[in-house]
Amino acid sequence: MNHQFSVKNGNKFLLRKLESKDAKKILEYINIVGGETDFLLFDSKGLGLSLAQEEEILDRNFRHPNSLLIGCFIDEEVVAVANLTVKKRVRINHIASIGISVKKKYWNQGIGTEILSYFVNYSLNNRQIEIIDLRVRTDNFRAIKIYQNMGFEMVGTIPKAIKIDDEYYEHYMMIKDVS
Repeated sequence: MNHQFSVKNGNKFLLRKLESKDAKKILEYINIVGGETDFLLFDSKGLGLSLAQEEEILDRNFRHPNSLLIGCFIDEEVVAVANLTVKKRVRINHIASIGISVKKKYWNQGIGTEILSYFVNYSLNNRQIEIIDLRVRTDNFRAIKIYQNMGFEMVGTIPKAIKIDDEYYEHYMMIKDVS
């Protein structure tokens, strides 16, 4: 599933499924992006996973028939990580949730849009996925604009979705019907 693309400034990127061999780079990436923004569900301490745990997660996702866990690379550097996760239970396995993070120095280059477009196209061609859903902080205006431009609709607000240092933030729930 390798996908190459170029952005506005001419940089060339590669999207590919992450493998267990990428675990160390992914753990380092998570610590970096977690310290760059409060829009993510983790901070600079990362996810608290060992290298072996991350290898297992990457291996399990690599073998999944419908879900995707991908990395975006420039040369060997991980610049973005994204997941499209199909729900496991049979009554909701037509829904896939997405999450996207991009290193701050690569913001505003179209990488998030390219990844989102890749996920939408993948879902359109996947017979199981009918709905893509996501959550986004209500003050993450750039991400909201990208999602809306890609046809995602706001369907609700989740109060107190995130708590950072005793301050609460709301999330919008957004969906796209790809059936």
